[in-house]
Amino acid sequence: MGQEIELTTEQGERFQAYLAGSAESRGGILILHEWWGVKPHNRQWADQFADSGFQALVIDLYDGRVTDDAEQAAQWMREIEQQTADRKLIAAIEYLSRKGRKVAVYGCSFGGKQAMQASLLKPELVDASILAYCRMETDPSKLANLQGPVLVIYAEQERNWPEKQQDFEQAMSEAGKLTESVTYDAAHGFTNPTSPRYDESADRSSWQVIVDFMQREIAE
Repeated sequence: MGQEIELTTEQGERFQAYLAGSAESRGGILILHEWWGVKPHNRQWADQFADSGFQALVIDLYDGRVTDDAEQAAQWMREIEQQTADRKLIAAIEYLSRKGRKVAVYGCSFGGKQAMQASLLKPELVDASILAYCRMETDPSKLANLQGPVLVIYAEQERNWPEKQQDFEQAMSEAGKLTESVTYDAAHGFTNPTSPRYDESADRSSWQVIVDFMQREIAE
């Protein structure tokens, strides 16, 4: 359904992306991959968002690198040059926000952390954020810059749940910002169909929650 495209940062750095959905779509969504790199299910998410009426963009923060090895993925995540990644995030958001459409960001795990980073980099262009089982920002002074609501999907089998949910909700309250939460009795990675922790029932349920949130916050 989608197509591979190339985007360019303000400093002329080229990077790859997968684009799905019509340029005339009423809303856009930026999808950030997990620590594995861009995998087929990330593109599938984009296609599904396109089916729901949104233009979806998956960007590659790893410059084509993909792995199934957790140690390699962890190394790449630690070594990422965040300033370069930030420029890619900004370029992607600006691409999606053309024609004045509303834009959301979405990511799981490493991708969720990068989605929040994108929201804080260009808060004036990000109308909603969707994060799943990721490391959460808990500095109220930073969260105060958000311009849209945040939907967070938590995995109850994570060792730091429910504390991570409580800490984030407290920080958002102190920042005067809105957050919605949904939790599932599932493990970290439950939305990834290639993971042994994949939970089909929880994945389907969370997807419907996400689409409903998008329809309410981005499409209207």
